[in-house]
Amino acid sequence: MKLGILFVATSATLAGTLGTFGTVLFDAGFSGFQVASIRMLITCVVLLAVYPIVFRGCFALMRDNWKLLLPHSIAVVFGFSMLFFIATEYLGVTLAVALLYTAPIWVMILASFFLGEISGLVKWALVFCSVAGVAFVLNTQGQEIKLSLLGLCFGFGSAIGYAIFAVLGKIALRTISAKNLLFSALTFAIPLLLLFPSTWQGLEQLSQSRDLNVWGSFVAVSLLGTLLMNVLYMNGLTRINASTATVITTIEPLVATFLAVFIVQEILAPSQYFGVLLIIVSATLIGILDGRIKKESKN
Repeated sequence: MKLGILFVATSATLAGTLGTFGTVLFDAGFSGFQVASIRMLITCVVLLAVYPIVFRGCFALMRDNWKLLLPHSIAVVFGFSMLFFIATEYLGVTLAVALLYTAPIWVMILASFFLGEISGLVKWALVFCSVAGVAFVLNTQGQEIKLSLLGLCFGFGSAIGYAIFAVLGKIALRTISAKNLLFSALTFAIPLLLLFPSTWQGLEQLSQSRDLNVWGSFVAVSLLGTLLMNVLYMNGLTRINASTATVITTIEPLVATFLAVFIVQEILAPSQYFGVLLIIVSATLIGILDGRIKKESKN
């Protein structure tokens, strides 16, 4: 249980660095779709390179379980990653992240239907406190945010995609190992990316770039923010339930905020510090509550 929380918390920390590296790539002229697609393609190349050593036999498993694994892969590649980066183009990073972190509510709803996870009023209250904390942390006073109906749809879509990814992953982990699920999640839907002209345009732009910051940022969002992040998340998901894992991932906006403070030298408002406290307390209490429930069920 404690190890599962550690894995998910570390995964969320790595995810929190994506905004810093993504800013470099947006400034270099890459679109949100291109950043997301190249990020996934680089990750896929690395996974295929180590396939004979680490993932041998996984293609046969993907063929036999494609009805579950293909939707799971589409959820993470398109439903979560792609929609989130597109949402940032329409709404900006702050609002896109805020909408993404409505995911705990979607996860609890889906988990109750498909996983049979029962969440009491206390757990629901903690989830809403956590989401409220995210809202406080992402409150940018004095900054105008241009709202777009299409952008809002993409933002909520990324949250629902993340929830589907988490719930389908939990179901798949009943019969499939974490490493094989990781491989299928990050490779199954990749060929679909190559059907989009924007993907090839982004790859051409990257091939012509001589900026080490651009190449380094793509390596970072791929290996740290995608591969290692998902390895830790999948392993954490085998130890704690889906709704608990999603609440813990609210650490991500904390990391993003702190990086903005130390790197961009932004100053946090008192309300944002209050949000930090809300998220930390909610995540801690939800973990304690989940641990007690598991202990009582064993007894």
